[in-house]
Amino acid sequence: MAGQDITEGLPLNVGNPGTSGFWTNRAEDYDVAFGGIPFFMAPTDQNPYQRETAPYRKEQFDNSREPGEQSLTGWWLRSQSSFHGGAGIKFYDPSAGESIGYRYFDSQGVNPWVKGQVTLLKDTENTHVTTGPVVGTDHQHPQQHIRSIQWSGINGVLLHDEYDVDKIYPAITVSITNKALTSNVATLTTSAAHGLSTGLEITISGVDATFNGTYTITGTPTTTTFTYAKTASNVTSAAVSPAGTGVTDPVVHFIDYNTGSAEPVYAICDDGVFAYWVTNADISGTPRLHMYKKLLTDNTTTIPSPMFTANSITITYAAMEFVKDRIILCVNNSVYELATNATSLPSAIYTNPNTNYHYTSVAASGPAIYTAGHSGIYSTIQKYTLGTNGAMPVLTQAVVAAEFPSGEIVEKLYFYLGYMIIGTSKGLRVAEVNDQDGSLAYGPLIVETTQPVYDVACADRFVWATTGVGSNAGLTRVDLSQLIEGEPLRFAYANDLVGIQSGTHFTTAVAFIGTTNRLAFATGYSATNGAIYLESASALVTSGYVQTGAIRYGTLEPKNFKFVRARGVFTYGAMDIQTIEENGNVNNVISYNAAVGTPEAATTAPELPQEFLSYKFTLSRSASDTSQGPVFKGFQAKALPATKRQRLIQFPVWCFDVEKDRYNVITGYEGRAWERIQLLETIEAEGDIINIQDFTTGERVQAIIEQVQFSRKTPPSGNFSGFGGLLTVTVKTVL
Repeated sequence: MAGQDITEGLPLNVGNPGTSGFWTNRAEDYDVAFGGIPFFMAPTDQNPYQRETAPYRKEQFDNSREPGEQSLTGWWLRSQSSFHGGAGIKFYDPSAGESIGYRYFDSQGVNPWVKGQVTLLKDTENTHVTTGPVVGTDHQHPQQHIRSIQWSGINGVLLHDEYDVDKIYPAITVSITNKALTSNVATLTTSAAHGLSTGLEITISGVDATFNGTYTITGTPTTTTFTYAKTASNVTSAAVSPAGTGVTDPVVHFIDYNTGSAEPVYAICDDGVFAYWVTNADISGTPRLHMYKKLLTDNTTTIPSPMFTANSITITYAAMEFVKDRIILCVNNSVYELATNATSLPSAIYTNPNTNYHYTSVAASGPAIYTAGHSGIYSTIQKYTLGTNGAMPVLTQAVVAAEFPSGEIVEKLYFYLGYMIIGTSKGLRVAEVNDQDGSLAYGPLIVETTQPVYDVACADRFVWATTGVGSNAGLTRVDLSQLIEGEPLRFAYANDLVGIQSGTHFTTAVAFIGTTNRLAFATGYSATNGAIYLESASALVTSGYVQTGAIRYGTLEPKNFKFVRARGVFTYGAMDIQTIEENGNVNNVISYNAAVGTPEAATTAPELPQEFLSYKFTLSRSASDTSQGPVFKGFQAKALPATKRQRLIQFPVWCFDVEKDRYNVITGYEGRAWERIQLLETIEAEGDIINIQDFTTGERVQAIIEQVQFSRKTPPSGNFSGFGGLLTVTVKTVL
């Protein structure tokens, strides 16, 4: 027995050793077995049997931007002190990159772009209906376009909606303090500078029966007086007390074509003084291209000036823009360069040989002019570099500046801050423009949308794109100063202004209201009429929210989320804090307001441990002042690990060649102690999971051997090796 090779197998009474082995007691009554290798327990005062909880809290060096965030001893913390990195992250793990700590998952109705604070956005007002549907056989084309304009000191937008073109502006409300009527001309005095202009329609109330009603303003003699025609007996100048009110109609009709007797406006542009547009008019029973112009100060009562007729062209699709002191007109598959005083349609500078190709947008950078279009699902941007005389060259072959993936169609081009902003049927891209030859290199989709990005507007460092916000009309804002994790041409973005409208509508157009920083956007007809929305001057949205990415502390282990505390100013309005579970369940935590303050709140739901959790912060404006709302500055969440505890168990056992159990049954042979030690050390070296059987308690667990320690205190004697002693086996249970 002493010379037995353990690779040839062990005697039956040693059992079935191995990582999955079990031991079954027979004649001997062993106390414990490790992977099927049995032993008798040998606890003493000096070598006791011990059990303790294995260390489970992660310790690591903290080098994060938020002190204490990466130290996972004690409370597990996660903080966010700014949200200016924009939306789009699913998991909030700051180790993924520096800017991740400033990003979040989703928002609506809030402005996150000021570092260190989140506030409510301005509200929007449904000002006027739109009736033009999104149409097309090979692609859906909008019939709404908006342009920023200013006329007679009025800031507004020029809205093209299929057959109609209107000037839209924020309604003006004035307080009337004096009245007079002389020779059928009414003169009213306002309490402050009125900002009115000739041609606006105004409704007067609260003055008297003579002056009340709706009229067209005929003059503004001073900054605090205005006149209109009123056939009535003279009225001597007199004070109006209490003051009356005048409210202007925010819609000035500019062009009205009649459905059935005329064709729609296909494209329109302006040069700041005149508006220019194209439509089909009847020529000997055939609709043919006509181009017109009209002063922006005019209204629908003014007959437009015809520029020319193209007797051989019928418009199916058109796009036009005033760039580099000229009009670029794209009709069907041809591109034309026009002067603003053109009296005939010149020869095309380029005609695409594909008769199915048609154009969607025109733009210009420093060195070039661009057109974008498509044929079916094939879409390109074409470049025209100006000649030495400043004119566009006549091309026989288009210079393709960019070609897009099949099925992605370019809808809008806009050059801004050295970038070409590109709205497509898939979302929004940005291209770098070579300032020498105008060549383009576009980046990935910044934001993917369920509707095409038909239009964009730009100001400061931002781009506003017509994307919709959830199921509502609205805009997405992109920050051109902030790259996402350093990815080329992929910038931070977030939902922006929203317009609540029943049914689903495409957001089709956007522009700033004249020279102001207020936006207007439109939707197309879809089952019900669309609308044009104007951003409020001061009123905030009723409520808005920001939802964090899922917080998981960089580990998949379950956690108990215990507390959350937000920072901010809640003098006006309130903020509700909610948790969002893995399954989407939403739980209320606390509501902050001026009375409550900002206490730390217990996260009582969810009750069970979670792998990750998100927080939703919903801001509500003041109930008494619509221009005031809360300021949210950040939060901190606290959690504890919910990992099932592992145990360290120390077993002191005898390891001699010959042993006896508690009933004095003798077992063993020469060399048996050494064989068992070798087996245990082999299992320990492999690091595999083994079965632990404790016959004294009936416990059966799976564990990993952490340590094997052997103490021998007997020398060889006689013909025997005398090998044997006390073996201490420490194991860690596994889950």
